[in-house]
Amino acid sequence: MNDSTSKPDPTPSERGAPRPPRHAVLSGAGGGVGSRIARTFADHGCRLVLPARSGLDELRRAFPDARVVEADLGDPEACRCVAEAAQEAFGGVDAVVNVAGGFGMHSALELTPEDLETQLTINLRTAVNLTGALLPSLVERGHGAVLGVSAGAAGRGGRRMTAYAASKAALEGYLRSVRAEVEPDGVGVSLLIPEGAVDTPANRHAMPDADPSAWVAPRALADAAWFLASRPPGGHVPELRVAA
Repeated sequence: MNDSTSKPDPTPSERGAPRPPRHAVLSGAGGGVGSRIARTFADHGCRLVLPARSGLDELRRAFPDARVVEADLGDPEACRCVAEAAQEAFGGVDAVVNVAGGFGMHSALELTPEDLETQLTINLRTAVNLTGALLPSLVERGHGAVLGVSAGAAGRGGRRMTAYAASKAALEGYLRSVRAEVEPDGVGVSLLIPEGAVDTPANRHAMPDADPSAWVAPRALADAAWFLASRPPGGHVPELRVAA
């Protein structure tokens, strides 16, 4: 093998310095958490590709420098088109940030196969499809970050959270396995885990009698997501839990 094209090892100072992503694909930017994470990344100078099924005009107004792509992330072919759009716009990306997801309450006594499939699609398959479409380019470049947003219920379960907890637990298992495979190639894979409800408009509407002061702030999750995505080589943080 010709070693002339191999990359030099980073110096100690390079290994200890943050490596902020310059370009990222971020799903779920139309949601309460995803919009805050997208704004934080943009404020740090990261250029974004934002795939979404709906609300495209709103995203373009909110993020005029981003490349907004209409895509159903439950469809692997649509995710390949997102990867092509990222290549066309930026020549590739440094980070894949999987925020798209959704919550559903289902009793174990009433859970249907359709309920489970819905939660698996929005919380697992979207991340599997998007990550799978972009991961080869990250590995080829020898650096980058993959991030997924899970939930505390993935580890401990919860009343009427059968399908939701199962889908988030599956997401964690998937990303931990991806990490084991690609971390030696310089690609960091991290899980961001809110411990409790997140203070979003949707949650306030769904739980009007709850006290949102005890909930996790979206800004805290956004700052944590940026921290995870910008870790230096040799300094990846595999999991970060954020509590209120």
